[in-house]
Amino acid sequence: MKRLIALLAVVLISPLVGTAQAQSVDELIAQAVRPLPEDLRAGATVFTYDDTTGARQVLRQGTNQVECQPTGEDFFTWCYPTVSAARRDLSARLRAEGKSGEDLQAAMAEAEKAGTIQPTPFGSMMYRLYDKDDRIQLLWVIVLPNAKAEDLGLSTASQRDNALAGRGMPWMMREGTPGAHLMVPINATDLSNKGGATTRIDALTITDPVAQAVLPLPEDLRAGATVVTYEEGTGARQVLRQGTNMIECQPRGEDGFTRCYHKSLGPGRDLTAKLQAEGKSDEEIQAAMRAAREAGTVTSAPVGSVSYRLSESDDRIKLLWVMRLANNKSVDLGMSTGSQRDTALAGEGMPWMMADGTPGAHLMIPINATELSNKH
Repeated sequence: MKRLIALLAVVLISPLVGTAQAQSVDELIAQAVRPLPEDLRAGATVFTYDDTTGARQVLRQGTNQVECQPTGEDFFTWCYPTVSAARRDLSARLRAEGKSGEDLQAAMAEAEKAGTIQPTPFGSMMYRLYDKDDRIQLLWVIVLPNAKAEDLGLSTASQRDNALAGRGMPWMMREGTPGAHLMVPINATDLSNKGGATTRIDALTITDPVAQAVLPLPEDLRAGATVVTYEEGTGARQVLRQGTNMIECQPRGEDGFTRCYHKSLGPGRDLTAKLQAEGKSDEEIQAAMRAAREAGTVTSAPVGSVSYRLSESDDRIKLLWVMRLANNKSVDLGMSTGSQRDTALAGEGMPWMMADGTPGAHLMIPINATELSNKH
């Protein structure tokens, strides 16, 4: 874990394993791209660094938004967004010159201040694979510098043990610091830790509306979440339980979905419910919401914030978390846009970006192998 924290601050450079020099270039390339979703592998750049000079050595020039290094001596394999390549190149050169620790961090900070390198974009995705089962094996990391869990509706309770057992959920680390990030364990793939939930929960059997409403959340956020419904006919808000944290939830609706979201979205949901009760059309509701945002009476969720959704139906992704990435582009964040819907329905989906580059851009994060997930 210390290595990951340091990586987020300055982007460490992993040397190749000693035996890697005997491997063919094709073998190194195949090894390096394993942490990626399938649609990014063929186009990824693969590179190493010269141990003496820190010079970049390209094994394969890619065509997409990610680049990878073959497995290091620590058994980790990493892939990153190409837009942050200059940071890694500078770090490699400084290390070759003998800089490390605080000296290296200071030099990187100075280069960023001078404009020689750019900050890693908020929301960037890094991909990590570990070749032993005493760590999280397949882990994706979303960079969220200086963000706070309270603002994004995220849990900070470690899921390391659950992830080692093959059923981990995302959680935030180092909130409020330049190294803040979201850990996203990827369960139930061929490269993941073995295991998963041994029992399943049928949400339809849970009749208490408060208990049912908080099911999409990680365990540590459930007890403090506000639970609301809306009165038929008037759309008036009805609070079933006043919470103490940043999340509010609604029990399962007629569409079969249970939803939780950051409480800052509450006024917008209140307005929508009222307008629906008045019989307004979708177009009228959208226009009213735009006007309310312009007036400041309704706000959009912060970029990086997460909403939570549970479906009662097996023909939908049952447990899905969604990160808002308004107006961001996959090419800048190193994300895949290849739909994982079918693999998620089979219980082994990976995150993917939708509505790339638009105000509605978001990251779909299927949660595999839990008591509420699609069967694997």
